[in-house]
Amino acid sequence: MMVASNNETYKAWSVYRGLYLHFTGSYDYHRYGGKSATLISIPAMEKHLAKYETHGNFSSQRMVFQKLGEQFESKEDLVFFYLSQFSNGFLYPSVFDSDLYDAYKDRMNNFDFHFTEDIKQIKKYLDKYEAEFDDIFKVVGINHPVILKMVLSKTISMETFTVLDIILGFVNNIDKTLDDPLWSDQSILVKNYKPFLSIDVSKQKKITMDVLMKG
Repeated sequence: MMVASNNETYKAWSVYRGLYLHFTGSYDYHRYGGKSATLISIPAMEKHLAKYETHGNFSSQRMVFQKLGEQFESKEDLVFFYLSQFSNGFLYPSVFDSDLYDAYKDRMNNFDFHFTEDIKQIKKYLDKYEAEFDDIFKVVGINHPVILKMVLSKTISMETFTVLDIILGFVNNIDKTLDDPLWSDQSILVKNYKPFLSIDVSKQKKITMDVLMKG
């Protein structure tokens, strides 16, 4: 039973560790397949978890990974769960939120619907302020662009923000003009998240245009 428990714990921890390194450092999860002989191994896991364990007591982190390993059978399911957390800026097991996972599943399973609704929110803003679509990506002085305010306020999702960057490449342009820690965090997050988001670019372009051109 202990061996099975350790196997489940390591399965969940190893996927987490690979994604954590991807989102916080120079490690490329896709290039290395979530593997590393030195950074992702059972000894590495035990060394990591030992920092949170005292007097022979299991840490809450070990229990979190054990439960996740038991809950999700496949590596793909674990990746999906962790992306629901990391894409919201929740990088540590102590703050993992199952509600985020449920909402993420809904967004991903009904991707086109939620993307359309987000573009409608952008259209609503454009109509209200008599603005052009390009205006939401502009940096005026030291002010944050509207697109950043929208994603931080949850007016649009991280997925919609990322899709628009895939289509338009606006993040790199803003990087050149805005030196700001809040933007920098968002820029790093979207660049790390983008490789995990598989979309039909032509389809999302059409949805965007259809909503924006609607009177």
